[in-house]
Amino acid sequence: MQAIRIPDEQWGKVWRTLVAAGPLSCIGPPPIYLVSDRQLRLLRRKKLPFEIVPLPDGRKAGRNHA
Repeated sequence: MQAIRIPDEQWGKVWRTLVAAGPLSCIGPPPIYLVSDRQLRLLRRKKLPFEIVPLPDGRKAGRNHA
């Protein structure tokens, strides 16, 4: 999992693409989204804007084994 920030001006288009590709979680404020590697590849392939940000509050990337 990666944390990303979506620019306000393209939020709707990016959001629809992410939701169609699978589940995501919002951790924030400010709104930061946890997305899968598959979703990141899709955003890059479609050349949609996003910014990878560090995970806040000591969260670690990887799978949740809970």
